[in-house]
Amino acid sequence: MVAGCLAQSPEAFDRPRIVDVRRGLSSVEIAELLVDEDVLSHKWGFLWKRMLNRSANLMAGEYVFERPMSAEEVFEKLVTGRVRLYPITIPEGLNRFEIAGLVAEKGIGTEAEFLALTALPGPIKDLLPKAATLEGALFPDTYHLSKASTVHDLVRSMLHSFREALAEARKHRTVELSDWDATVLASMIEDETAVSGERPLVSSVFHNRMRRGMLMQCDPTIAYGMMLEGRYRGMLYRRDLSDPTPYNTYVHEGLPPGPITNPGAASLNAAFGPAETDFIFFVARPGYTSGHSFSVRLRDHNRAVQALRAYNAEVRAARRADRTKLETAD
Repeated sequence: MVAGCLAQSPEAFDRPRIVDVRRGLSSVEIAELLVDEDVLSHKWGFLWKRMLNRSANLMAGEYVFERPMSAEEVFEKLVTGRVRLYPITIPEGLNRFEIAGLVAEKGIGTEAEFLALTALPGPIKDLLPKAATLEGALFPDTYHLSKASTVHDLVRSMLHSFREALAEARKHRTVELSDWDATVLASMIEDETAVSGERPLVSSVFHNRMRRGMLMQCDPTIAYGMMLEGRYRGMLYRRDLSDPTPYNTYVHEGLPPGPITNPGAASLNAAFGPAETDFIFFVARPGYTSGHSFSVRLRDHNRAVQALRAYNAEVRAARRADRTKLETAD
C-alpha cells in the first residue's frame, strides 16, 4: 500500500457560521470577521488574494459557512455574492400602498421609501407611456432578497417579472388590446375575483361591455379612486356609485385612468384572452365563497343581486341576534 498525503476536508462546524459583510467594510475588516468566526485560520491568505484581485467586487450580505474554508474558496464566494436569501411573497391583487406596508413589515425599507420610489413611472415608461406611477407593474410573486437588499432591488425585480409576464400573456392574445389597456383591465379582473377559473369570464364581461359602449361598472375602481383622495371608508355605499372620482366606472366611460391593483399572470392572460361569452353582468354568489353568477339578461342579473342581498340581510340579522344573546347573558 502506497502512503499518500490526501487532502482532508475540514470538519463541519457544530452550527453554521453566519458572517454579515456589511456595506463599506474594508478587506482587512472582512478578513478579521472571517477569522473571528473560524472560517479562516488567518487573514493573510485572504488579503493576499485580495491584493492580486484589486478590481474584484466583494458583495455585501450575510454569508453562511458550514465549515472552515480556504482563502480562495471564501474570496470566490464573496465575489460571486452567494449570500443568505430571505423570501418575501407579494400576493396578487395588492395595490402599491398595501405592498408598502408589507415591505415595511419585512424590514426591507419604510412605507414612505417604497411609495416615493413607486410614485415615479420612469422605469416603465418605455413599455407603458401612459403610466403615472408604477401601480400595475409591481408583479406579485415570491422574491428572494439578501439582508443587504434595498427597496430599489425589490422594485427592480418586480418590474422585470412584470415585463416577462406581460410579454408572455401578449403572445397568446385573442383580442386586440394595447399593453396599457391590458394592464388596467387585468388589475380590475384581479380585484373582482380570486377564483382563477373565473378570470376569463370576468374579462369577457368587460370586453363585451366595451364593445357595446356600456359603462364598466366595476366597484373596486370607485374604492381605489376614493382611496387616492383619502376618502375611502373601508366599504362602498350606494351613494358612492355617483362619486365624482375619475376612477368611477359607473360615471365615466371606458377603462379607469390607470391600474387599481398589481395583477398576476392569470389576470394578464385573461385580459388578453377573454372567454367567448355573451355575458354582460356578474355579481357575487351568496356566501362569497362560490364565485360569481354571470348573466346575459338584466332580469337574470337582478335575480342574482336580490339573492345576494337577501343572504346578506340574513347574515346581518343573525349577527344582531347573537349580539342580543350576549348582552342578555351579561
